[in-house]
Amino acid sequence: METTPRSGTAHRDAHWSTLACHYPSQGQVRLTIPVTFSYRRSDPLCVQAVFHCQQDVTWVLGRDMLASATCALTDGSDIAGWPDPVDGRLWLRLGAHPDQALLSLDREQLAAWLRITYALVPPGTEEDHLDWTPILQLLTC
Repeated sequence: METTPRSGTAHRDAHWSTLACHYPSQGQVRLTIPVTFSYRRSDPLCVQAVFHCQQDVTWVLGRDMLASATCALTDGSDIAGWPDPVDGRLWLRLGAHPDQALLSLDREQLAAWLRITYALVPPGTEEDHLDWTPILQLLTC
């Protein structure tokens, strides 16, 4: 886990590289996939997860959704997450059936990394870090 200062600014990003286990459909072999989670203060509501496969696959996940999933089932339309009560893993379902990916990763490490992101941008202050310039430019055209 690391936080990376951005040169020339007071902004800091947080990155975490780990391995996720991918459980494909029945009859296929479980795969271990490197994944990098990135958090940017300039995009305070989201976490970017890049799964490094033959071709990188990027998912944008809600930071609060990930945090909730470390404690209880959190289910959205295309993303669900829940803790495994037996082995301390976190399960993530990405995508809708039948094209979904079922992954697991270390729940405690994810929770520790998320605490770093909440130290960078505390809950309830996300709007203070948003860059509204692109939206304002669209509204004034």
